Amino acid sequence: MRAGGRRPDPAAADHVGGAAAPRPPRRRDPCRVCGGRRGVERSGAADRLGPVGPQGTAALLDQLHPDLKLTLVVVDTERPLPQPRFDPRRTLAEQVLALAARAGVTDVEVVIANGLRKRWNSDDITRVLGDRVATSFLPDGLITSHDVTGADLVTVGEVDGVPVRLNRRVAQSDLAVVIGLRADNSDGCALSAGLTDVATINRIGGADGDPQLAVAVGRLVTSAVNTFALTAVLGQPLFDRTLRFTSKREWEWTALDRLAFAVERQVVAGLPRRGAQIVRGALRADYPVIDVLGGTYETVLTEARDVWQAANAVETPGPADVLVTSVWGAGVDESDPIGSPLDAAHHALVRQAGSHLGSPFVREDGVLIAMHPLRNRFSNRRQSAASDFFAKVLTATLDPQEIAAAHEAAAISDEWYLDLYRKHHGAHPLHVFHQWYDIARAAAQLGDVIWVGGDRRSAAVLGHRSATTYADALEIASDRVGPHPSITVLRGAGLALGDVR
Repeated sequence: MRAGGRRPDPAAADHVGGAAAPRPPRRRDPCRVCGGRRGVERSGAADRLGPVGPQGTAALLDQLHPDLKLTLVVVDTERPLPQPRFDPRRTLAEQVLALAARAGVTDVEVVIANGLRKRWNSDDITRVLGDRVATSFLPDGLITSHDVTGADLVTVGEVDGVPVRLNRRVAQSDLAVVIGLRADNSDGCALSAGLTDVATINRIGGADGDPQLAVAVGRLVTSAVNTFALTAVLGQPLFDRTLRFTSKREWEWTALDRLAFAVERQVVAGLPRRGAQIVRGALRADYPVIDVLGGTYETVLTEARDVWQAANAVETPGPADVLVTSVWGAGVDESDPIGSPLDAAHHALVRQAGSHLGSPFVREDGVLIAMHPLRNRFSNRRQSAASDFFAKVLTATLDPQEIAAAHEAAAISDEWYLDLYRKHHGAHPLHVFHQWYDIARAAAQLGDVIWVGGDRRSAAVLGHRSATTYADALEIASDRVGPHPSITVLRGAGLALGDVR
């Protein structure tokens, strides 16, 4: 049973953008971990969890029994931006735990499939999974984040003659329930990138990596471990009424929208920079749950992507000469409402500009104009490897092959970086390398990248350019695209999926 998504209104953007989706239904109080039900049935999850047959496998309820060794795998992939006020993974986890309790399952643990991303602390766990799950499992050490460097990883097979090592708890489970979100058009495999070892992840996303290898690794994992996938498909974000105007074009604003914009501009302008960041630096939004899919991992992965495409794709003429986009600062890096230059570049070039159905928003050798201050600011604890990468590696070379050959091995064996990853919730040092490889691949298709309001030194380090104003950026771009370019502006609050024709 699948609820069909509806295509967003293209009026939410110039050429392309996010649509304002209906506000999700009011949530009930969290259910008890050991039992109870909550309002997830509205999105079809009850059919996936209960006796009704799901996609390609037996219903989850029929697979649970008292002697089962059950592991909930919570996927930590790219977060929807702006971040959701309520995370649907909490509801799905609570539903699975309620069914497990009803079936008498006692051996239950939760594993966060974070891969190279930072390992979750107690605040992250509580924010995503809720107080009840956190207080029930954390004190006994039953919620753990995957360690890609762990010595206890289990070899589950080989792909192209190279062994693949998997999280021990997941590998030894009788059933792994994979809980995730679908909020973009990416085709990556969360099991391959989130639960395996450094060498396997680098074979997929490294400078010479093969993204298609993720499929083979994912199939190896699902053949070695009995899995059941649950994925919530999200629509476009909806802010509260004071910021609702961000999802509309200016000529569509009502009198209330214009008033809200005027008030917001005056408030931000009247505050010092730090005050403005505190007021609007960590925005949260409501997301409608378009559908919840359950079944075999590979089937759910494909079906969820199809549902998200159907609900979020917007036709746009193109490809354009110039693509214009902004960057969600706090959504990228919670510790800093602005975000680092590398996070900003990845969000603009990879996430925003790369969200299309095959035909890019901007033509080859076109220009991307992004809006971000590009301040050279990194967290000393969580982004130490990224800070050194930006200051030392990129100033020497921008070429991914040279970077991989000269710097990658030393960084991923650095004990300080690894200690920050294992014990202090920093990203693995390889994460920033993969981030840059993605940025470089995207930038190679463009003639120029210009940052409006961006720090000139930071832009130069990235191999990009900066401009004081949008008009200045267009003037700089005219050297490549002429004085009268076609322009596509990504202006919706959420992530647009371009159906460029």
